[in-house]
Amino acid sequence: MVKLAKIFQDDMTFQRNKPCKVWGTSSEVQTVTIYMNEKEVAERELPQGDFTFFLPPQEAAQNVTVRIGNDVVLRNVDFGEVWFAGGQSNMEFPMKYDSQFEEMKNSQPDEHLRYYEVAKYSFEGEEEEGLKSNQDWNCWRCLTSETIGSFSAVAVYFAMELRKHYNIPVAIVSCNWGGTSASAWISREMLEADEELAVYLREYEENLAHLDMEAYYQISYAKRKGMGSPFAQMINDFMMKNTVTMEQVMQHVGKLAAGAGMDMQGGAAENSGMSQESFMVTGPHDENRPCGLYESMLSKAAGFTIRGVIWYQGESDDTHPEIYEKLFTRLVEQLRKDWAEDIPVIYAQLAPFESWMQCRGDKFPELRKQQFDAWEHIDNVYMISTSDCGNRFDIHPKNKQPIGMRMALSARQHVYGEAVQGDAPIAAEMEVQDKQICIQFDNAASLHLEGQEFQELEIYADGEMCAITGWSVSGDTLIVSIKDSIISNEITVAFAQTPYYQVCLFNENGLPAFPFVLQKRK
Repeated sequence: MVKLAKIFQDDMTFQRNKPCKVWGTSSEVQTVTIYMNEKEVAERELPQGDFTFFLPPQEAAQNVTVRIGNDVVLRNVDFGEVWFAGGQSNMEFPMKYDSQFEEMKNSQPDEHLRYYEVAKYSFEGEEEEGLKSNQDWNCWRCLTSETIGSFSAVAVYFAMELRKHYNIPVAIVSCNWGGTSASAWISREMLEADEELAVYLREYEENLAHLDMEAYYQISYAKRKGMGSPFAQMINDFMMKNTVTMEQVMQHVGKLAAGAGMDMQGGAAENSGMSQESFMVTGPHDENRPCGLYESMLSKAAGFTIRGVIWYQGESDDTHPEIYEKLFTRLVEQLRKDWAEDIPVIYAQLAPFESWMQCRGDKFPELRKQQFDAWEHIDNVYMISTSDCGNRFDIHPKNKQPIGMRMALSARQHVYGEAVQGDAPIAAEMEVQDKQICIQFDNAASLHLEGQEFQELEIYADGEMCAITGWSVSGDTLIVSIKDSIISNEITVAFAQTPYYQVCLFNENGLPAFPFVLQKRK
């Protein structure tokens, strides 16, 4: 008897033009013949117990029947482009909360844009506990008006762009969880190997040492039970669809409770899983513990043959922003180790943001710098700009279309080899000319300014701010005029170095400039 892992099902998509990894268990030693639409394509020797083998590479195809021996038949299988979509809430962000959801919901169904969501369980045994009931996990679904609302908005926009440009099947393997540090998606072995990154493990273990474990498990159980309730879902819908304050959320909770005949003093918030104390601890059952989601989620899909990874995460790593480049580097190493391949990774820089609920963007400038440094130092990774996609008072911007489309544009350039400009403008060097500073940009054959005012740019001469009197663009160069002649020894130009900012400088593909700091000494 041959049994495949959960991810191998009817209606699935395999990666085209690559040997595709297949794994499962066999009740005995046996030789199996593999057929595609009844045509024999390979034979494989299976041991008793766990096995792994590779399907031979296939061209793009639709609605193929794959038969493996006498026990396994996979129907309606596509071969196309498969991408892994990981990260935290801005990648998880479902299309039903996106500002263009109504339009997208009414778009044509597409049976060859497919989506597989790895089950969101944070510890072994949680599925058996039965508090979560999501029939959409661990199954392949096609894009329809009924399914699109629960798909990652970023991933859908990304996949739609690839479908439009290449007209072949495209699939997403979704593996993400809101509010999580990159350390949750990396193995213990990888974190322990680096003294600086081991801080995540040390802090967690110190926290465990002070936990009343009996009380913790009670709170954890109540939290999971509450978060799965319809009441909690209504609160979450209100928070995610709208840009709201905590006061507005509590007012909404009060209305919901009153409508349901619940006494607020009787614990409506607690019953919803939204109580403050339920989020104040991190223990063995919490998704944000170091290595936790690597063990319970990522490892379940790791190795499934893909073209590459799209990643949107970093907001929850503001506790140690100064080591995020190193943490992200380890994450990429983890992905490449588990996939045994130098897979490309396309990721989003953190969007402009100031504050929302208990979250603040104070550390975001440093995190963005760390993300930029990672792009410079890691081969085959590519970062997209979100400089015009932020919301000052909402950590979850509601328009994900630019993010997904820019990731697809980056993939078209760097992964599929098209002659397109998929990178945003990067300040490369500056020249000081009396009362002018000329800043030359890479990735910009033709810069342009939008709006009446150039914002977010500051110029310092020996630490003193200069008064800007005008600006213009010429080809790949921004020309900034200042009030007084520069006679200083050190000039610093800083752009978008605050938690929230608005940019008006774009290249010919409408990609907004990355934040930057340039310095020059005479």
